[in-house]
Amino acid sequence: MEKNRREIINVVTLVIILIAAFSISNLFNKSFKEESKIQNTQNAISISANEKVPEIEEPEETIYYSEQYTDSIVSDLNSSEEEISFSPKVAFIIDDLGYETEVARKMIELEFPIALSILPFLQYSDFIAEEGKKYNQEVILHLPMEPSNSSADPGPGAITFYMSEEEIRQAVRKCLLNFPHIIGANNHMGSKITEDRKIMEIILEEIREFNIFFIDSITSKNSIAHKVAQEMKIKSAVRSVFLDNENDMEYIKGQMLKVQETALKEGVAIAIGHSRINTFYILKKMTPELIKAGIEIVPVSELVK
Repeated sequence: MEKNRREIINVVTLVIILIAAFSISNLFNKSFKEESKIQNTQNAISISANEKVPEIEEPEETIYYSEQYTDSIVSDLNSSEEEISFSPKVAFIIDDLGYETEVARKMIELEFPIALSILPFLQYSDFIAEEGKKYNQEVILHLPMEPSNSSADPGPGAITFYMSEEEIRQAVRKCLLNFPHIIGANNHMGSKITEDRKIMEIILEEIREFNIFFIDSITSKNSIAHKVAQEMKIKSAVRSVFLDNENDMEYIKGQMLKVQETALKEGVAIAIGHSRINTFYILKKMTPELIKAGIEIVPVSELVK
């Protein structure tokens, strides 16, 4: 009996010793793993601290040596320049010059291009043509033609409806040769003439012989002058706005605003005024405003085609 008790005590003691040994072994393993983990973390931190941050490389500038590529750049620049430099254009014509010099001089001395449309055979026709040339203003013939209103006098040298073909030719030549520096012509009155194809063909044949352009003043809504000129391959254009059908400054101001509106909408406008002091003042005051609005003031010869 005593022997059996001792054996049980020995077995229990052995089990306790084994359990204690197992627990101590686990404790050592856990400690070792934690130490290893700490060491690995420190090593990783050390490695990270010693690593260099990679630099971001700037892209190298592309250099093209191709002549073809260079040509395309030049082409693009030219194209861009045309787009940037494009602006609506306005040309002014001053009609009925030749009667006087005071207002005519003021018109000639304006600091932008105008076309001086001079009537033939008047006292100051030659003088104004010479002065205009001196100030680099364009000189055109204000060719007098018979109007539909028979009571209105177009002045000396006028083309009339009942002239023969040869009389028309001679009349046009005399007018063109009356004063120097003429580079174009427009009609003075002439509503009866500009509606007649046959007469206009005769007139324009003579104008073509002198190699000058023609502006249809549109004194009649039924005018075919410009159409005939285009058919005959003569450089030509049409009037857009009359500035001073009324000699009133507020009216002329309103017409200048129409010029601006037309130019901005259609790209070009040809405005016709007369040798009047009110017209001069409005032109002098308002033309700079047109320029500020992005409109270019050009010689009328630039707008014919």
